Amino acid sequence: MLLVAAALTMVAAPVRAQGDKAHCPRGRSCVWTDIGYQGRMAQVPSRGCIDSSIRSAVNRSDRAIELFMGAGCYGPRAGTLRPDQETPEISAGSATGDCTTATVDPCSDDPAPSPEPPA
Repeated sequence: MLLVAAALTMVAAPVRAQGDKAHCPRGRSCVWTDIGYQGRMAQVPSRGCIDSSIRSAVNRSDRAIELFMGAGCYGPRAGTLRPDQETPEISAGSATGDCTTATVDPCSDDPAPSPEPPA
């Protein structure tokens, strides 16, 4: 009787299912708003920056993506995902797939420059 009760208790415990990473197309990088590839999915642009609450990521592209702690792809990095790498849990605020096209290096650890005061 105790074994049955223990088995029922284990079955009744909540289990968080992982999302489907396959929704990220081959050749692209994707980020999700929740851990375990759950929540809203967005594709990381190959040029430019995506600002989002990033909690998991998959890189199915042929280039590395950089994840940053804050918005705008500037400042301290949250991590780098090389091609075919993934992370089911991360805390980031922005991501980019290209560090070479911005006028200011978005892959720098330097904080974003302050805006010029109006003249």
